[in-house]
Amino acid sequence: MSTVDPSRARAARQARRPSTTRVVVLLVVLFAGGVLMGWGWGGFALIGEDAEPPVGAVLGAVGGLILSVAGFAGWTATMLRRSDVGLGYGAAAELLGGGAGLMAVLQGTQNVVAHGIAWALFVLGAFFLVLGASAAAARRRQGSRDERIMESGMLTTATVSDKGYDFFHESSRILTTVTFTFTDLQGTQRWVQKTVLIEQSAPIMEGQETRLWYDAANPGDTRSIVVELARANALRR
Repeated sequence: MSTVDPSRARAARQARRPSTTRVVVLLVVLFAGGVLMGWGWGGFALIGEDAEPPVGAVLGAVGGLILSVAGFAGWTATMLRRSDVGLGYGAAAELLGGGAGLMAVLQGTQNVVAHGIAWALFVLGAFFLVLGASAAAARRRQGSRDERIMESGMLTTATVSDKGYDFFHESSRILTTVTFTFTDLQGTQRWVQKTVLIEQSAPIMEGQETRLWYDAANPGDTRSIVVELARANALRR
């Protein structure tokens, strides 16, 4: 028995933005998983055809795989709820860790192929790091644009013309595209679609009204249209 509605409490927990500590811990886990994977598979690559695989290599490969799978599961759940991180950062941590682990086990050896793979992992890791930073910067710019439009744009009332779903299935949440319609200053009716995360406890209905801001000088610019209902129920925050 509880004095709090469990469905509302669960929705509140799911809506809470993951902490920076969690982000850092997951990146460390992914980097460590990459290091162990690089160390383990590097150890396998250096043994002779008839030699038994070293215990350290086996433990490294298995432990690294476990950490990597767990890390990416946690990272996926985290990046879907934070707009300032993305898949690129997680992939970069894993790849850079793999390169570091492989390079460590190759110290003092002349295996050209293995060294080439290690450097390729470093290059790929750097690429995904830049990709992640660029994507995060683009999301920040869009967030700043939304704030400017809400401060200086034209405010009107929009109506949900298509809620984007029929009913909830097994999950209590639906990620869908909702269509809103509004009329601009010239009397032209316009439609805009936004991706919305809908909770079963707070469904969106067709005909529902919400506030909408747009650029009066360019009402057709969908990037400069902010829908309050969609912003409040965005997947990433």
